[in-house]
Amino acid sequence: EVLRLYIETFDGMVDFRYIKTPEDEEEFCEMISTLLAQHKDLVTLISRGHQEVRRLYPGLRVDNFLDRFFITRISNRVIAESYLALRGEPRPGYVGIVKQELSPAHVVQSLIPPLTRLTHEVYGFAPEVHVTGALECTFDYIPEHLVFVIQELLKNALRSTVERHRPKGTMTTAPIPPVSIELQKGDVHIIIKISDQGGGIPKHMQKEVWQYGWTDAWRGDDDDGGDFMWQERMARKKELAGYGFGLALTKLHAQYFGGDVYMQALPGHGTDMYVLLNHLREGSFGASTDDPMSNLSKDENIRLSSMRDP
Repeated sequence: EVLRLYIETFDGMVDFRYIKTPEDEEEFCEMISTLLAQHKDLVTLISRGHQEVRRLYPGLRVDNFLDRFFITRISNRVIAESYLALRGEPRPGYVGIVKQELSPAHVVQSLIPPLTRLTHEVYGFAPEVHVTGALECTFDYIPEHLVFVIQELLKNALRSTVERHRPKGTMTTAPIPPVSIELQKGDVHIIIKISDQGGGIPKHMQKEVWQYGWTDAWRGDDDDGGDFMWQERMARKKELAGYGFGLALTKLHAQYFGGDVYMQALPGHGTDMYVLLNHLREGSFGASTDDPMSNLSKDENIRLSSMRDP
């Protein structure tokens, strides 16, 4: 299905006539808009296909291929969406698809209710989420990219916290540790720290979590059988946990514009995830940056160090 979609997309682009008139350009614009919609759920299709292939060939690793594929996908969507945005009616506060003075705190606060509600639907309860730090900070960025990064990391934090602290086999409303989100603004980066007390990740597995398809969400679950309510609950759990592509894609989205994602896991306690995102304005570091950490200013290094637990 994925291959068919890309072949049809390629054929449509190649066969489109040379643009000579405003009417030609209008039709081309409509085609681009349609193609973007058709490719919207591509990540889910690929993750499901990857899961099926790994069941047949457990040792198969295609991470390098998927990195190249998804970087190309991000690039294509940025170009196409920018074209559509610049062609359409101007949006106040935007340059193309880049939102000026975007508030990370606002994005975080908008994601907390739906994700905690989803967690509650799956497990019967959910931890609180505390947001601290430089709540007034803003930067220029693509909102959809920031939403994706925060959403994936927050889902992981919520799920690991609930699964760590719930009594086995029962539902409870007993207090559980909150998930903490801290925001800071540096000269080059916005720094977002998401901390949970979900038990952390064993040291020998910490490199594996960045691989495509890695997840511990389905251990002990069987996709076959079960009544309707069980299947519905599994579907909601998959919406929360995904198919193991979240961390890898989060890192790619951050790195695309010169940022990055780092993990500090304390086995037996919890995990701190550090997100560094660049300001997308003239003079900022771009996607060609090899090591974003090397571009941190002295003040940013001090600030990042102070955010780490002692």
